Amino acid sequence: MNDFELFWQAYPKKKAKRDAFKAWQQTEGERPSTDELLKIVRLTCKTEEWMKAGGQFIPLPATYLRGWRWEDELEVKIAGVVNEKPWHETATGIEAKGAEYGLHPQDFEGFPAFRQAVMHKAMREAA
Repeated sequence: MNDFELFWQAYPKKKAKRDAFKAWQQTEGERPSTDELLKIVRLTCKTEEWMKAGGQFIPLPATYLRGWRWEDELEVKIAGVVNEKPWHETATGIEAKGAEYGLHPQDFEGFPAFRQAVMHKAMREAA
């Protein structure tokens, strides 16, 4: 199976395949490796945005590819609670999770960059 077919098989909305293939060709060299892209698609499928309303908010595959949607920030709920909230909703929780991964806020240009690194690491661990 070629890389496009692997993507097509993994993508949850199977519409406009010809346009999706054209977008696949247009984004050659811009998108991540097929393995990485498939991991991102699988994680994105678990987000609340894609799961709600019967999947009506899932973009067409061509739109996903042309929009570089693999770079979207994901809101994936991962187990762990700090101050009665999931760890990723509090600064304390994010710092604690970062420490588990050996990441520290002072090693980043600011807290938003630290938070993004922690979330990225957590999403990779969840895959």
